[in-house]
Amino acid sequence: MNTILVQMSEKAWTMQALHLACALARNSTAKLVLARLIEVQHYSYLGTPFGNSDPTPQEYDDIQEYAATAEDYGVELTVRMMQCANPLEAMADAADHLDSAVVFAHIPSSRIPYWAEIQTWLLKRRLAAGQRQLFTLARPPQPETYAPSITVEPAHTPPHSQHAGLPKS
Repeated sequence: MNTILVQMSEKAWTMQALHLACALARNSTAKLVLARLIEVQHYSYLGTPFGNSDPTPQEYDDIQEYAATAEDYGVELTVRMMQCANPLEAMADAADHLDSAVVFAHIPSSRIPYWAEIQTWLLKRRLAAGQRQLFTLARPPQPETYAPSITVEPAHTPPHSQHAGLPKS
Protein backbone atom coordinates (compact mmCIF):
# COMPACT_ATOMS: atom_id res chain seq x y z
CA MET A 1 0.00 0.00 0.00
CA ASN A 2 1.69 3.19 -1.16
CA THR A 3 -1.03 5.83 -0.95
CA ILE A 4 -4.22 6.41 1.03
CA LEU A 5 -6.63 8.91 -0.52
CA VAL A 6 -8.99 10.97 1.65
CA GLN A 7 -11.65 13.25 0.20
CA MET A 8 -11.88 16.69 1.80
CA SER A 9 -15.54 17.18 2.67
CA GLU A 10 -17.43 18.36 5.74
CA LYS A 11 -14.95 19.11 8.50
CA ALA A 12 -16.29 16.57 11.02
CA TRP A 13 -16.40 13.79 8.41
CA THR A 14 -12.96 14.68 7.03
CA MET A 15 -11.38 14.77 10.48
CA GLN A 16 -12.83 11.36 11.37
CA ALA A 17 -11.66 9.89 8.07
CA LEU A 18 -8.26 11.53 8.47
CA HIS A 19 -7.71 10.01 11.92
CA LEU A 20 -8.52 6.55 10.58
CA ALA A 21 -6.39 7.07 7.47
CA CYS A 22 -3.46 8.38 9.54
CA ALA A 23 -3.56 5.36 11.84
CA LEU A 24 -3.69 3.07 8.81
CA ALA A 25 -0.88 4.96 7.06
CA ARG A 26 1.33 4.89 10.14
CA ASN A 27 0.95 1.13 10.48
CA SER A 28 1.61 0.50 6.79
CA THR A 29 4.12 3.28 6.03
CA ALA A 30 1.82 4.63 3.31
CA LYS A 31 1.61 8.24 2.16
CA LEU A 32 -1.56 10.17 2.73
CA VAL A 33 -3.20 12.37 0.08
CA LEU A 34 -6.02 14.77 0.93
CA ALA A 35 -8.08 15.56 -2.18
CA ARG A 36 -9.81 18.94 -2.33
CA LEU A 37 -12.31 18.54 -5.14
CA ILE A 38 -13.37 21.67 -6.99
CA GLU A 39 -16.67 21.17 -8.82
CA VAL A 40 -16.75 23.18 -12.03
CA GLN A 41 -19.83 25.03 -13.26
CA HIS A 42 -19.52 23.67 -16.77
CA TYR A 43 -17.65 20.77 -18.37
CA SER A 44 -15.75 23.15 -20.64
CA TYR A 45 -14.13 24.71 -17.54
CA LEU A 46 -12.29 21.47 -16.68
CA GLY A 47 -8.55 22.02 -16.86
CA THR A 48 -8.84 25.78 -17.29
CA PRO A 49 -8.36 28.67 -14.87
CA PHE A 50 -12.15 29.22 -14.99
CA GLY A 51 -12.55 25.96 -13.08
CA ASN A 52 -10.17 26.92 -10.28
CA SER A 53 -11.19 28.37 -6.97
CA ASP A 54 -8.88 29.14 -4.11
CA PRO A 55 -9.63 27.69 -0.71
CA THR A 56 -11.79 29.88 1.48
CA PRO A 57 -10.17 31.16 4.68
CA GLN A 58 -12.07 28.47 6.60
CA GLU A 59 -10.89 25.73 4.22
CA TYR A 60 -7.34 27.02 4.52
CA ASP A 61 -7.56 26.82 8.33
CA ASP A 62 -9.06 23.33 8.06
CA ILE A 63 -6.22 22.19 5.78
CA GLN A 64 -3.70 23.49 8.33
CA GLU A 65 -5.50 21.51 11.04
CA TYR A 66 -5.52 18.35 8.88
CA ALA A 67 -1.78 18.75 8.27
CA ALA A 68 -1.15 19.16 12.00
CA THR A 69 -3.17 16.03 12.71
CA ALA A 70 -1.18 14.02 10.17
CA GLU A 71 2.04 15.38 11.65
CA ASP A 72 0.92 14.21 15.12
CA TYR A 73 0.61 10.70 13.68
CA GLY A 74 4.01 11.01 12.00
CA VAL A 75 2.47 10.62 8.55
CA GLU A 76 3.33 12.57 5.41
CA LEU A 77 0.28 14.47 4.10
CA THR A 78 -0.03 15.95 0.63
CA VAL A 79 -2.97 18.14 -0.37
CA ARG A 80 -4.08 17.92 -4.01
CA MET A 81 -6.56 20.25 -5.65
CA MET A 82 -8.60 18.64 -8.41
CA GLN A 83 -11.26 20.05 -10.72
CA CYS A 84 -14.19 17.76 -11.34
CA ALA A 85 -17.72 17.54 -12.64
CA ASN A 86 -18.69 14.60 -10.43
CA PRO A 87 -16.89 14.21 -7.08
CA LEU A 88 -17.35 10.45 -6.81
CA GLU A 89 -16.02 9.84 -10.31
CA ALA A 90 -13.16 12.21 -9.51
CA MET A 91 -12.27 10.16 -6.43
CA ALA A 92 -12.12 7.00 -8.53
CA ASP A 93 -9.98 8.78 -11.14
CA ALA A 94 -7.67 10.17 -8.46
CA ALA A 95 -7.32 6.71 -6.91
CA ASP A 96 -6.34 5.33 -10.31
CA HIS A 97 -3.89 8.17 -10.95
CA LEU A 98 -2.25 7.92 -7.51
CA ASP A 99 -2.46 4.11 -7.40
CA SER A 100 -4.18 4.33 -4.01
CA ALA A 101 -5.01 1.07 -2.31
CA VAL A 102 -7.46 2.70 0.10
CA VAL A 103 -9.97 5.49 -0.56
CA PHE A 104 -12.00 7.41 2.02
CA ALA A 105 -14.89 9.05 0.14
CA HIS A 106 -17.88 10.98 1.41
CA ILE A 107 -21.15 9.85 -0.16
CA PRO A 108 -23.67 12.69 0.18
CA SER A 109 -27.14 11.92 1.43
CA SER A 110 -30.03 12.28 -0.98
CA ARG A 111 -33.75 12.84 -0.88
CA ILE A 112 -34.11 10.05 -3.41
CA PRO A 113 -34.49 6.76 -1.55
CA TYR A 114 -31.50 4.43 -1.89
CA TRP A 115 -29.55 6.88 -4.11
CA ALA A 116 -26.62 7.06 -1.67
CA GLU A 117 -26.52 3.25 -1.57
CA ILE A 118 -26.46 3.09 -5.36
CA GLN A 119 -23.65 5.66 -5.53
CA THR A 120 -21.69 3.73 -2.90
CA TRP A 121 -22.16 0.49 -4.82
CA LEU A 122 -21.05 2.08 -8.11
CA LEU A 123 -17.94 3.64 -6.56
CA LYS A 124 -17.06 0.46 -4.69
CA ARG A 125 -17.43 -1.53 -7.91
CA ARG A 126 -15.22 0.86 -9.86
CA LEU A 127 -12.53 0.87 -7.17
CA ALA A 128 -12.66 -2.92 -6.78
CA ALA A 129 -11.74 -3.25 -10.46
CA GLY A 130 -8.37 -1.72 -9.53
CA GLN A 131 -8.04 -3.76 -6.31
CA ARG A 132 -8.85 -0.68 -4.19
CA GLN A 133 -10.80 -0.59 -0.96
CA LEU A 134 -13.49 2.01 -0.21
CA PHE A 135 -14.33 3.42 3.21
CA THR A 136 -17.32 5.76 3.47
CA LEU A 137 -17.78 5.99 7.24
CA ALA A 138 -21.48 5.54 6.62
CA ARG A 139 -23.46 4.77 9.69
CA PRO A 140 -25.35 1.49 9.64
CA PRO A 141 -29.09 1.93 9.22
CA GLN A 142 -30.78 2.52 12.54
CA PRO A 143 -33.64 0.17 13.34
CA GLU A 144 -36.89 2.04 13.18
CA THR A 145 -39.14 1.96 16.17
CA TYR A 146 -41.94 -0.11 14.76
CA ALA A 147 -45.06 -0.76 16.76
CA PRO A 148 -47.31 -3.17 14.92
CA SER A 149 -50.99 -2.33 15.04
CA ILE A 150 -54.08 -3.78 13.51
CA THR A 151 -57.64 -2.64 13.13
CA VAL A 152 -60.26 -5.26 13.76
CA GLU A 153 -63.65 -4.86 12.19
CA PRO A 154 -66.50 -7.28 12.68
CA ALA A 155 -66.97 -9.84 9.93
CA HIS A 156 -70.66 -9.06 9.71
CA THR A 157 -73.04 -6.75 11.51
CA PRO A 158 -75.94 -8.33 13.34
CA PRO A 159 -79.23 -7.81 11.48
CA HIS A 160 -80.97 -5.84 14.23
CA SER A 161 -78.17 -3.22 14.43
CA GLN A 162 -78.00 -2.71 10.65
CA HIS A 163 -81.32 -0.95 10.50
CA ALA A 164 -81.48 0.53 13.97
CA GLY A 165 -82.47 4.15 13.85
CA LEU A 166 -83.04 4.18 10.08
CA PRO A 167 -86.44 5.15 8.72
CA LYS A 168 -88.29 2.37 6.94
CA SER A 169 -89.00 2.91 3.29
